[in-house]
Amino acid sequence: MTRIVVDASVSLCWYFPAQKTPYTEAVLDCLGRGDQVLAPALWPLEMVNSLVVAARRKSITPAQLDAFLVDLRDLPVTIDLGGAGRACSSIARLARQYHLSSYDAAYLDLALIEGAPLATLDKNLRAAAKLAGVEVLKTGFAPSV
Repeated sequence: MTRIVVDASVSLCWYFPAQKTPYTEAVLDCLGRGDQVLAPALWPLEMVNSLVVAARRKSITPAQLDAFLVDLRDLPVTIDLGGAGRACSSIARLARQYHLSSYDAAYLDLALIEGAPLATLDKNLRAAAKLAGVEVLKTGFAPSV
């Protein structure tokens, strides 16, 4: 079983057809195969906020928002609830060390703790992960079968 930490930059693409790529779809395929996809506790908040803003800007309809929220709730993403306890320690340290937002540092922290590769489209987070010794799933990522 593959274990992956996914950030909102990847998972938001699942809801916007113009943003989908083979990379983002390969990560989504991991969910369907029963691989363990992990995210910090802020992930659902980031996802909901982005979807609500998209509806507010009329990029998606209210009906799409409702359907997306139901789908989001049912995604088999394992949420790390322990991250809040690390906010003032390892997450803050990573944010300072790699010049990341605390939000991005939470994804990096989880990848480090779990020893799992990170799926992100964020250039700064990708660079920080490489410096920290975390495997970053590459664009040509093909999920294991």
